Amino acid sequence: MSELRAQIAGMNGDAGLPGVSIIVPTRNRVSKLARCLEHISAIRGDTPWELIVVDNGSSDETPQFLDDFANRSPIPLKVVKEPAAGGMRSRNAGAEAARGEVLIFIDNDCYPQPDIVDQYAGIFRDRGIGFAGGRILPYVRMENERDGRTLALMESEVEIRYPAGQLVPCGIIQGGNMALRRRALTAVGGFDVRMGPGTRFPAEDWEIATRIGAEGWDGGYFPGPVVSHDHPRTSGEAKSRLRSYHVGMGAVYVKLVANPRTRRIYLPHILRRFLGDMKLHQAKVATQIYGGMLFLRQNRRHLLEVMPGMAQRV
Repeated sequence: MSELRAQIAGMNGDAGLPGVSIIVPTRNRVSKLARCLEHISAIRGDTPWELIVVDNGSSDETPQFLDDFANRSPIPLKVVKEPAAGGMRSRNAGAEAARGEVLIFIDNDCYPQPDIVDQYAGIFRDRGIGFAGGRILPYVRMENERDGRTLALMESEVEIRYPAGQLVPCGIIQGGNMALRRRALTAVGGFDVRMGPGTRFPAEDWEIATRIGAEGWDGGYFPGPVVSHDHPRTSGEAKSRLRSYHVGMGAVYVKLVANPRTRRIYLPHILRRFLGDMKLHQAKVATQIYGGMLFLRQNRRHLLEVMPGMAQRV
């Protein structure tokens, strides 16, 4: 275990391959976590990596399962306890514990393909890349192609690049399969703990990408790293989830406009979207305005802070 960790900590050498940490936050989803770790155990490639699972106060069998997995698995596992509820608190805790320069974040209901580490390592050979999202396929449809209720998150096979300081659109970089350069994440203070799972405001994946891009890092969507998302939804559930995303988008809009570094990039885009959506999607605009006002009311005095964010790493 110490030899592998030394390799991960010491990479960035002549080969240009970064050390990689896979971070899986979890809370009370032991059955899906078990399947997730089964797929992670099948990862193969040339890049040394480590596995970190952040237990966000689980009250089910998750702690015992992780103990058992650590004892029987050939993969070195580090379990981080984060008692304060919140998906972004878990991600920040995992990033703090990680040794890799490239941090791969995988949701516990997303199952990676065996080459995911090498795929992301290849992307981050470009030292200007600060954030990257990968392909997310529907796991249920892979088992039963006739199940039309599946909501696929990102199936495009087309690579999209976002140069530093330019607009990153919402919905392209998805948190279930996302990688960040640790230095980029540290530079922007970590994930905003007021957003994401456990809060009223999704769109945390888009929010972190906008901050990293504005900080001077390139990024993009890359179809090479692939996971399968084990979360089939009925059409009603999908509509409810979409409405919650619109609430989160409104919160991100407020942050983007309030920050002078992102205002010049995003304000024209936001105004165009509002004007276009007002013609056919008034309910969407109303939900976004509601989300923005709610976030502003709750965070007026600390609008641009990430509370508490990630401590600076040397």
